[in-house]
Amino acid sequence: MLRIHYSLESDVQKTISDIAAPAELNISMRNKILKIKKGKKLAAGELLAERPSKYGAACSAALSGKATKVNYHHLTIKADGGEESVEPIDVRSMGPGKELLRTLQELGLNIAALSSHADNLVINGLNPEPGISVAEQLLKDEKKTIEAGLRLVESMINPVHTTLAVAAGSSYELAGAERVFVKPKYPRSLDALVVKKVTGKEFPDDTKVISVMDLYNFGRVYETGMPITDTIMTIGENNYRVLFGTPVRHICAELDIDIKSGDKVVLDGPFRGEAIYSLDEGVKKGDYGLFVIPAGTFPSIEDATCINCGECVLSCPARIQPNMLSRYAEYEMFEMAEKHSLHSCFECGLCSFNCTVRRPILQYIRFAKDQLLVSGQAEKS
Repeated sequence: MLRIHYSLESDVQKTISDIAAPAELNISMRNKILKIKKGKKLAAGELLAERPSKYGAACSAALSGKATKVNYHHLTIKADGGEESVEPIDVRSMGPGKELLRTLQELGLNIAALSSHADNLVINGLNPEPGISVAEQLLKDEKKTIEAGLRLVESMINPVHTTLAVAAGSSYELAGAERVFVKPKYPRSLDALVVKKVTGKEFPDDTKVISVMDLYNFGRVYETGMPITDTIMTIGENNYRVLFGTPVRHICAELDIDIKSGDKVVLDGPFRGEAIYSLDEGVKKGDYGLFVIPAGTFPSIEDATCINCGECVLSCPARIQPNMLSRYAEYEMFEMAEKHSLHSCFECGLCSFNCTVRRPILQYIRFAKDQLLVSGQAEKS
């Protein structure tokens, strides 16, 4: 097997820039419970949908406007240019407890990491994927807000020990957190591998992990009392603040990115991201990058038959069998996939990247997880 090192190193220099608000927002409703109907007038920050999972985050409108298209896949909001907004919630005055947890969910935060006490809190401060510098950008420019988020999280978890994992050679630090240095090579940035590096154990019961990006959002909610309605994205060599639902077409127009016929546009990272089917598709929560792959520069994914070469198994950091999981998903044998360690998958994307016949292995695995989630049969969300 060919060993390739995928660097997570970045040279963060500039500050975060804003992408101008678009005329329309196209928001994904996949695996969400809609709370509005077509034609509804919306204020910025107003609740649009909830997650079916116990700890999942709600989704709120990034701009004021009118819901013009509503279905179980997408929601379109035509912005009116107004400043109407929901009232902020005084999160600072809330003590730890169920009310605070529900409020954080309503404000767009996943609270799984806050659901119970843990002796060890690990903060993942590594850039999530090659070509993305969001984590280090936030550590450089938004340290105060990240530390506010850390204090909020610590008040819920009550950890005995807090550790910040950062790239070897970096100078980033957070008050109250011990630093551990990690070699900046993908997939070492995955939460499970960061925890193993910090604790020396695999999936320790007494440890919770949270990313710098999530801590930043916790800090923003604590400081402003307003829902999270944007993400920070690496596009080219710079980082931008982008509203949820902003069409990729609008981003490309703002940044003079030329998309030619046959090019692939990927939201999030080169390993775990998803190629979009239309430039009108909107940015989602958790999209930390935008990449354009010129036509003909990379072999296309094909729905080919597995040839049992074993490359995906050899490259899997979770030590599972992605080839078998993809076959179970392909034939809708989701319960069998679950029995064969489906939920142990980190979704790193190395299986698809190294697949000899270019099967969509990661997509099959995500499909199986989604189907189990919506059916209520998943082991965990």
